[in-house]
Amino acid sequence: MRVTDPDLNHTIRASPGGNYFIDIAQTHNVPPVTRLLDDTGSIIAELATSDMTGFHELGLERNEIFTFKAADGEADLYGFLSKPSDFDPSKRYPLLISVYASPNTNGAREFFRTANALTEYGFLVAWLDSRSANGRGKRFLDAIYQKLGVVEVDDQAAGVKALRERPYVDGSRVGIFGTSYGGYVSAMGIVRYPDVFQAASAASPVTDWRHYDTIYTERYMRTPQENETGYDEGSVMTYVEDLKGRLMLYWGTADNNVHPSNMMQLIQALQKAGKSFDVQVGPDRSHSGINRDRMMEFFIQNLVMYPAITEIPVEPSR
Repeated sequence: MRVTDPDLNHTIRASPGGNYFIDIAQTHNVPPVTRLLDDTGSIIAELATSDMTGFHELGLERNEIFTFKAADGEADLYGFLSKPSDFDPSKRYPLLISVYASPNTNGAREFFRTANALTEYGFLVAWLDSRSANGRGKRFLDAIYQKLGVVEVDDQAAGVKALRERPYVDGSRVGIFGTSYGGYVSAMGIVRYPDVFQAASAASPVTDWRHYDTIYTERYMRTPQENETGYDEGSVMTYVEDLKGRLMLYWGTADNNVHPSNMMQLIQALQKAGKSFDVQVGPDRSHSGINRDRMMEFFIQNLVMYPAITEIPVEPSR
């Protein structure tokens, strides 16, 4: 027998005897409330509620969860969208995609949170699930097996294409950013989908799975000898000739997770292809993300101030 409200997401902790439990109930647009319940679902006491006074005084927008089709046209995926406090549906806004998208992770979750602070720069900010999402079962996750950097990137692009159908989303001004696996998906997104993403910030990314630790990589990709095509298709370097938008790269020189050789290889390939790009370096920093203020300066410059500039010709390195 179900004893919790099916319209809410629940995090529970049961008493030692199982006769009572603490329940934190919420959704993406309903703030959390903490209650004590008995094993029949009857509320014994309300322990804490969310004070939304400041939220309403600031005029903040509640977040939205939406559904879109995966790149295969069949699977349903979920997205999470934040809007600025002065959101006006009659206007058109640039869009930023915050991404991680590694196997067994989720972009859209039924937890309440205020709109992302980056929206106050005048952006829409979205998180999109891929067929790498957690909680959907092994058969669902099998779509990315031996295809890292392909399927999940295809699905991020599919999510953007779905959002572009909304009149207030400016599909000609879309950026993507992330760190670690999210940096990898960001870099792959802008080189594989130059018609979808106009700017990307890729921090501490893997750029080729041949340069990442085998205990993680071979779980999904097998060995390079067994899956040469998969490794080639999952390498950012394979697509550098297709870069059209603006790309910001960041890495820490003391990164002991994603070795800096990943970044050196990508920079060399971009230079040989004659591509213009930006670089930020973290001296003696380990596996880390780019300074958020610098990242937003990059996106404002390339998606707000000069959105028509997508590629500056550079003479290829010799």
